[in-house]
Amino acid sequence: MKRGYRSRAIEGDSMTAIASKPQELSPDRDQCVQLLGIGWKGYTTLLRLRGERRSPKIIYLDGSVWLVSPSMPHERMKVRLGHFVTEVLYGLDIPYFETGQITFRKHKRLGGLEGDQTFYIANYERVRGKDKLDLRIDPPPDLAIEAVHSHDAKAALEIYRRLKVPEVWVCDEAELRILARRANNRYVEVAVSVALPFLNAQDIYNWIHGPLWNSDLEWTKALRHRVRDTLVPRVRNTVQEPPDAG
Repeated sequence: MKRGYRSRAIEGDSMTAIASKPQELSPDRDQCVQLLGIGWKGYTTLLRLRGERRSPKIIYLDGSVWLVSPSMPHERMKVRLGHFVTEVLYGLDIPYFETGQITFRKHKRLGGLEGDQTFYIANYERVRGKDKLDLRIDPPPDLAIEAVHSHDAKAALEIYRRLKVPEVWVCDEAELRILARRANNRYVEVAVSVALPFLNAQDIYNWIHGPLWNSDLEWTKALRHRVRDTLVPRVRNTVQEPPDAG
């Protein structure tokens, strides 16, 4: 056990806390602590103790809990990714339901987490008007986004796989990967989005990471012009003409 942590019990669960990666406290690094031997009751207790606060993010998988306090670079990347998707959907007049960083969980064998950004697009009509989602009856989000700065996304990806989320974007400083769920319930990396098939991974990455505008206002204005002048014509051109009746 790392110095500075003590074992304690949460509702009967035996808990040991360890730092998932030895690291110095730094405002430009995500802080991540892993708790072992928690169990489902311990996980739900931690959720209640955190309440409505957005931090730390709590990830549960197979008896382990990760408490993640995001850094400024992580949050900037997350916000840019979410804003990118909403601007594209709005500009193309595509109905959607943005669920942000709500907690998705489904039975102790499957796990739970808060995604950085999550969207219902294809399944928008199935969740429209709801103020609470229950994955026992409701579908998972069509698109989940994970911004990765100084911790990996392995646990989150495994939970998304178990929850059967169709598509996950994983973005770090170097690249953006689009992972699509296949019939065998495994993710494979693909070049083009399933939820937004007019977008490819490199195009999304380029818009998230550069060029560096002076402000978010300038970035948003440039993005809106791009959607209007490039994406709208691209989508229109892919619409097939109806066959000639003659």
